[in-house]
Amino acid sequence: GTENVLKACCALNIPYVVYTSSIAAVGPNVLHEPMLRGNEDTKYSGEVELPYGKTKAMAERLVLEANGKKLSNGGKLTTCIIRANTVYGEKATFLHDLYLSAKAQNGVLNYLEPEHTERNSTYVGNVAWMHVLAARHLQLRPDVLAGQVYYSYDDTPTTKAFLIRYQLLSSMDSTIRLGSRIPYWKMWLMIHLHRMIEIILSPFWKPRPFLNFPLLNTIVTTFSYETDKAFRHFGYKPLYSWQES
Repeated sequence: GTENVLKACCALNIPYVVYTSSIAAVGPNVLHEPMLRGNEDTKYSGEVELPYGKTKAMAERLVLEANGKKLSNGGKLTTCIIRANTVYGEKATFLHDLYLSAKAQNGVLNYLEPEHTERNSTYVGNVAWMHVLAARHLQLRPDVLAGQVYYSYDDTPTTKAFLIRYQLLSSMDSTIRLGSRIPYWKMWLMIHLHRMIEIILSPFWKPRPFLNFPLLNTIVTTFSYETDKAFRHFGYKPLYSWQES
């Protein structure tokens, strides 16, 4: 899909592309090595485990390779990339599902992440605003933004992901309470059990999708960043504070 968009831009003389990527394109890798408060220049190698991240990394390579390509009218294509992390907002389905799950357990929100883990989350309005500014300045300052990658960020605290989810849900409904951590071994057994049930019942019934090992390992691995590159390159500042978000 990304390749088709880039080809269309060259054929139709559309000179600017801002590609929406994800931190998942970087990691965690298959060894589940952590990244703590890195930035766009932090060296982090190894194959990405999740299929979503793999396809994002492939698309990123295409976008960066397309930067500077000739358009049919003789001009050139200018591209940059924005990597979002966990994006939350008013219509985030994962928050809605999490809320219903907590309410089904008497308002208790249990979690998988160990205490030491750290993740970034960004409010959807700020991610959108970063795209607006990047699109604007890609035209005004192509010499600065061309071929660059930017992590999205705002004032949302960089902390344990389950704490952010808890703060968001409990601010809406004060009956939501933070529960306890589900041990890794317990979730490991549950995933195996679900797979066995899936195999046994597959001719008659297809159970709902469940957590898998790559996703579980991603959840329990610290992967965070700290940067001001978007501010330095195109003056990005969050449009919405953490309190507003």
